[in-house]
Amino acid sequence: MEQAQQEYEYHRLARSLPQHRWWKPLLTALLAVAFYVVLLLLVLAVGLLIAFRSPAGLDPYMDPAAAIDLSDPLIFAFTLASLIIMIPVLALAAFITGTKPLGLLSSVAGRIRWRWLLLCSGVAAVIYGVGLGVSLVVGYFFPEESAVMPTQPDSTTLIILLALTLFAVPFQAAAEEYVFRGFLMQAIGSWLRHPAFAILLPVPLFVLGHLYDPLGQTYIAIFAIFAGWISWRTGGLEAAIAVHAVNNMTLFALGAFGLVDVNATEGSLSGLTVSVLTMAVTAVVIVRLADRRGIARTRTVTPPPVLQPTYPHGPGQPPFGHQLPTQQAQAWQGQGQAHARHDQARQEPQAVLPAHPAHGVSGPQHQGASAPASAPPSASSRGGATAAPPGPTPSAPTTPASDSSDSSATRDHGADGYPSGPAHPPGPGYPAGTPHPPGPAYPAAGPSATASDREQG
Repeated sequence: MEQAQQEYEYHRLARSLPQHRWWKPLLTALLAVAFYVVLLLLVLAVGLLIAFRSPAGLDPYMDPAAAIDLSDPLIFAFTLASLIIMIPVLALAAFITGTKPLGLLSSVAGRIRWRWLLLCSGVAAVIYGVGLGVSLVVGYFFPEESAVMPTQPDSTTLIILLALTLFAVPFQAAAEEYVFRGFLMQAIGSWLRHPAFAILLPVPLFVLGHLYDPLGQTYIAIFAIFAGWISWRTGGLEAAIAVHAVNNMTLFALGAFGLVDVNATEGSLSGLTVSVLTMAVTAVVIVRLADRRGIARTRTVTPPPVLQPTYPHGPGQPPFGHQLPTQQAQAWQGQGQAHARHDQARQEPQAVLPAHPAHGVSGPQHQGASAPASAPPSASSRGGATAAPPGPTPSAPTTPASDSSDSSATRDHGADGYPSGPAHPPGPGYPAGTPHPPGPAYPAAGPSATASDREQG
C-alpha cells in the first residue's frame, strides 16, 4: 500500500531522516564540543609556534588587549581558524551519530545550491554597497556618530589582511551559520514544530559570542533573527551565508585600509538604523528572487510502501519460521481446508448405480470383466440334441429379461469367462455389495446350452 508523501521545512529536516532519534542532537553536540576543544588546542599550539619564531617573539601577545587585536595578521588568522574548524568538527560529529546525508545541514536539497549562493552573494554585495554609501553620508553629517579612524597599516600587513579577508572570511561566516542556523535550528526544530522556536532560541548564544555594547549586541540579535528567518524562508543556508560573508568581508576590508576600527565594541544609533534597513531590503529582494526562481523550501519524503507478505509455499503454508498474524493465519488455514476438501472430492470414485430388483448379481463381482460382443451359440443352431437341464427350463427363450431372472441363481459364471472376484471391502465412500444390473451384454443362456457345448467338446 502506497503512503502519502510528507513535506519537511528546513528547521524540521532532522525529522525526515529514518534514523532520527530525539537524543541524537544532544549526542552530536557533545561530540562536537569535545572535537572542537581538541582542534582548538592544536590550532593554538600552531599559533604559539609561529609567534615564537617571529622576530618580536611572544612578548607582544602577552598583553590581553593585544591578544584580541584583529588588526594584527596573526591574531586575525588565529581567530578565523578557531571559527572555521567548527565546520569539520560538526560534520564529523554528525557523521558519527548517523546524520546522513550531511548535506541536509546546508539545504532541503541535501547540498549547497551553488547558483543560488552566488546570486544571493551578488544581491547582498550590491545592497550592502549602497548601505555603506549611506553610512558614509550619515557620518559626514553627524561626525559625532562616526568612529575614530585607526592608523593605516603597512603594505605587507595590508596584503595579508586582504588575503585573509578574501579567502578565509567566507568560511568563517559559513561556519557560524552551520552551527547557529544549521545545527541548532534543526536540533530545536526536531523537538518543537513551530519555526519561531528554531529561529529565536539560538539568538542568545549567537549574541554572547560577540563582545559589543548594548547597541552593538542589538544589531547582532537582529542579524541572527534575520539569518534564521531567511534560512527557513528559502529552505537553506545559502542566503544567510552570503549576507553574513558580504557583511564581514566589507567590514574587514575597510579595516585593512584603516577606514574603520575592526576592534570597536561601541555601536551607534545611526549605524544600527542603516544596518536594519539594509537587512530589510536584502530580505525582500532575496525572497522575491526565491519565489520567482522556484527555490525549494521543503523536502519531500516518500515513505517506503507497506507490502503485504506473499507465501510461495501454497495456501495455508507460510515460509519456515514465519509467524502469521492471527486473522491472516485463520484466512490461510480456511483456504487450505477448502483446497483439501476439493482434492478429496476429486479422488473419491463415482457412486455405484442401485441394483435392479429382478437381479441378484452384485456389481463388485463383475469388476474387471469385459462384456462379450454377442451371446454364445445355442445347441439348436449346431443341430445337436440337448439333455434335460437339472433346473427348470425357461418358458420363453426369446425373452432375455425373463430368462436372465430365472437362470441367474443357477448359472455358472466361471464357464462364460466371467469370474466372480472378491467383493470390495467397505470403507468411507464405497458402498458395500450393491448389485450390478445386467445389461444387454449379459444374455440369459441356460445351463442346457452349457451342457451341450461340453458334450460336443
